[in-house]
Amino acid sequence: MKVYQLIIITMLVINMPIYVLAQESVSQNKSEQIQEKVTPKEEKRILAQQKAEAQAVEKEKKLKDAELKAEQKRINNLAKAQENFDKALTKKQQAEINFAKENLKYEKVKLKGKATEADLAKFEMNLKKFEIAISQAQADVDRFQRDIQRYTIEKDEKDKGEEDEN
Repeated sequence: MKVYQLIIITMLVINMPIYVLAQESVSQNKSEQIQEKVTPKEEKRILAQQKAEAQAVEKEKKLKDAELKAEQKRINNLAKAQENFDKALTKKQQAEINFAKENLKYEKVKLKGKATEADLAKFEMNLKKFEIAISQAQADVDRFQRDIQRYTIEKDEKDKGEEDEN
């Protein structure tokens, strides 16, 4: 019996390191498996985070591009409104000059007394046409002036908004 006990003890002593190593190997395999499972999840999370950051940067870039485009359009519209305003003002001034000339002719003809009623009616009709032209030109001037104010106000509001943020 002692021999058997000795053999069993010897076998246990010999096999014990193998058993311990096997246990460690199993636990290492389990922790590697767990780590392998965690790694793809972590990679997916990191990729998702990077994708979200890239999308945010892209969105911010698009927003800035849109703001820049809107500002450029506002500037172009303001320049065009200013140009149209100048043309309308010139047209109004020309209509006023023509009205004054026609009125002067009318007064001269009227003072000479040689004009017939038909001639006077013709002059009066021309004067009315010039008055209408002046009114239309004034309406155009007012419209383009409002456009200028509108495009200028948009810029002022943006400036005020930036000052409030600071």
